[in-house]
Amino acid sequence: MTLYFKNNIPFVEGVSLNDLTNTVETPFYIYSQKKIIDSYEYIKKTLNTNIYYALKANSNQAIVSLLKSLGAGADAVSVGEIMRALEAGVNPNKIIFEGVGKSKNDIEFALHQKIKQINVESVEELKLINNIAGSLKVIANIGIRLNPDIDALTLDKISTGRKKDKFGISFDKINTICSLIPNYQNLNIKGISCHIGSQINDSSIYEKVFLKMKKASEIME
Repeated sequence: MTLYFKNNIPFVEGVSLNDLTNTVETPFYIYSQKKIIDSYEYIKKTLNTNIYYALKANSNQAIVSLLKSLGAGADAVSVGEIMRALEAGVNPNKIIFEGVGKSKNDIEFALHQKIKQINVESVEELKLINNIAGSLKVIANIGIRLNPDIDALTLDKISTGRKKDKFGISFDKINTICSLIPNYQNLNIKGISCHIGSQINDSSIYEKVFLKMKKASEIME
């Protein structure tokens, strides 16, 4: 356990928080390196795949650097987050650029850095990235973020996978994507993804998502 109490005094990794407040000016944030390492290693072992840390969760440079040292890539939603990942030593080919409302300059920056891929949020963004990549004479690796129209039964403000939410490309536009891609010579599709929200308490919702994404992959083959 990384956080525990001894004689009503809180300790983190064996260090008394009372002692810390006597040596470090308050207020301050404290993070457990052991907890981060243990959590990462558990997820890595369980999923047996590459892990990409979302900087929007916490872009503290020490944490990003720690996760990079463990082998994690970075999931960024802004140029600023891409820069923080690069400054932490994350290899560009392990950085994914997400997010709605990417500007022309944002996309150009990502392509200049030769990051792993840009995840596309709309049909219009496909054309924009293709045109920018063409002007730079590069091939842009992209992922397609789909909106599965599945209610995560979580807080309304953090739900991102319903049709009425602003995130991702609707399933009814998959055929449109398939018809457009052959005309976009500067794009290379690397995969599909979705996000339905957080604080999800019903595991059956994940099954619905997996089945719907499986169907999408079959359509797009």
